[in-house]
Amino acid sequence: MRILIAVVAIIAMIWLFPFFLSVESGIRFGVPYRIFFTLLVLFVAFLFYLIRAPATAPPESAGKALGSAAIVFVVSIGLVVLLANFAPQFAFERKGSAADTPVENGKVVFNDPNAGCFLCHAIGGAGGTRGPDLSHVATMASKRRPGMAAEDYLKESLFNPGAYVVPTYDNIMPPIAQRLPPEKLSDLLNYLMTLK
Repeated sequence: MRILIAVVAIIAMIWLFPFFLSVESGIRFGVPYRIFFTLLVLFVAFLFYLIRAPATAPPESAGKALGSAAIVFVVSIGLVVLLANFAPQFAFERKGSAADTPVENGKVVFNDPNAGCFLCHAIGGAGGTRGPDLSHVATMASKRRPGMAAEDYLKESLFNPGAYVVPTYDNIMPPIAQRLPPEKLSDLLNYLMTLK
């Protein structure tokens, strides 16, 4: 009975846990993973049940015992590989379609964990707070450094973020230009220039 209560509690946590994750955390725990971990918990519970079950006759030979273990191993690894291909844990680079505009691609770059912009900067209330809010960055950029156009300021921020640090913020932004290829930087700049 205690095992049954523990299994139900763990499965409930697996299914409820994603609702407590904030968007800013960047952690995604989709349905395929919940199904996988639910099945894993049920499998482990079944093993506990077998441990407590009455003893059975030993295998007829060592070869049959090893064969059974090998089948269980291959099936288990196969299921894990199948899940990884069906729902990969890490995001792969999205292939753009011909219909994507540079602005749409730039928004994807901003929200891409590999670039990490959203971890420190917010747009429209979604994102981090360690860096300045970028909801109206195209308008604010033209006022940051007198005599410098908004686009030039944003380029400088991407290539040399320490050249000008917004007051009340620390100089923590990495040189994003070293992380991204030129076309993604261009798309990101196009997207930021629409934020007025």
